[in-house]
Amino acid sequence: MLQKIYDFIDLAEKNRKYPANTAHGRRAALKLFDTVLNEDERESLELIEERMGEIYLSLISKHKESFSIKSLNTYKGRFLSLIRDYKRYGAKPDAIVHWEAKERKYTVKNIKDDTKDISLHNISFPTHRGVHKFQVALEGGQTGIIEVPADISSRDVAVIKKILDSLAKNF
Repeated sequence: MLQKIYDFIDLAEKNRKYPANTAHGRRAALKLFDTVLNEDERESLELIEERMGEIYLSLISKHKESFSIKSLNTYKGRFLSLIRDYKRYGAKPDAIVHWEAKERKYTVKNIKDDTKDISLHNISFPTHRGVHKFQVALEGGQTGIIEVPADISSRDVAVIKKILDSLAKNF
């Protein structure tokens, strides 16, 4: 039975029902729980669900040195979710077609590091190198910063001019 569940995870991943990291998490949970399942439990999802309390306690006893309780609880949730998905969509091959995968919402977290007082965008080259740094006010309240070595060649200046001219033409 467990091999069928592994196959289900692969199928769900290939059909874009599980993102790669979700499939990996489900496999890890299945592998971890497999270390404490009895032979009869390996053959019956109903037995696993019925005995989940005892199975989870066995898992804690066996892996308490390697994993925190919080991690083991996370694996338990993944394992139960996997069983639920398998019963809905894995038991019948045609059911996966009707599986509406949840769209993941990503949020960008703004983490401000108060331990540093200088933005990485305002750092010049190392102090042992002479540089010219130009900060120009642009439309819309934006600024443009150009930082060049003090000993820049006229050829490099020509390249920079071409790049700036190409930017202006594209916008």
